[in-house]
Amino acid sequence: MDKLVDLFTFEGRTNRAWYFWHVLLDDFAVVMLVFVLAVMGSLLGFPWGLAVVPPLLSAIVGGSWAAIAVTVRRLHDLGRPGWHWWLLFIPFFNLYFGFVLVFQRGTPGPNLYGPDPLAVSRNGYLPR
Repeated sequence: MDKLVDLFTFEGRTNRAWYFWHVLLDDFAVVMLVFVLAVMGSLLGFPWGLAVVPPLLSAIVGGSWAAIAVTVRRLHDLGRPGWHWWLLFIPFFNLYFGFVLVFQRGTPGPNLYGPDPLAVSRNGYLPR
């Protein structure tokens, strides 16, 4: 259950692998859900097609929230504040910044935003 909560919280840090796979899988899941709901809506006809709009919107909102939260936590791992997420909207700079998010190693040891996610052991406790 903790891992599901980790998708929607802005607190703490996220390492590169967690960020990469969750953003990739989150985007893939939203695209597939949109495709499935669009096909269902077209097969069921227009009146029934409107019934797929609320689940579609909630999937898009939930997926977007999760992607933003994981990105903010990745920024925290790099020692940057969460508002730097808005820098991803600057054309061309967002390409560079995306590479930084995926490839730059996080700050070693604890920082202002929490303990090093790579130092946390499998049982969730920091090693002594």
